Amino acid sequence: MAYLAQERGGAFCDILARCEVTRVLLLMLLQPTPQRIRPEHAQTLERYAWESHSEDSAPVNCLSEEVFLLLQSTVMACQSRDVSALKSLQKDLWPHLTAEQNHLLHLVIQEMEHPSGEGI
Repeated sequence: MAYLAQERGGAFCDILARCEVTRVLLLMLLQPTPQRIRPEHAQTLERYAWESHSEDSAPVNCLSEEVFLLLQSTVMACQSRDVSALKSLQKDLWPHLTAEQNHLLHLVIQEMEHPSGEGI
């Protein structure tokens, strides 16, 4: 897959990057428990929680270093439930995200502030 991303580059890499960002934001919004998370979804979040920008993953390779680090910080802020850090990161991520992705990030922050199980 990494070879395919390098071979095609351009639009293909842009699509992979857009899908990767959306996938991470959806996982943060859904907040699956360790018992219910699928292994591939756990691997996705682990890439951002523990590793640096690596060469072995095509979607991650398609992200700019800045976007990767911002996503990594966002995942870590979500895991530590740091709403103020998320709000700060939202400002930095805003120009790099699509309207749909910005909305997802807004929903993640809203869910952190007012968990759906508790009501608003």
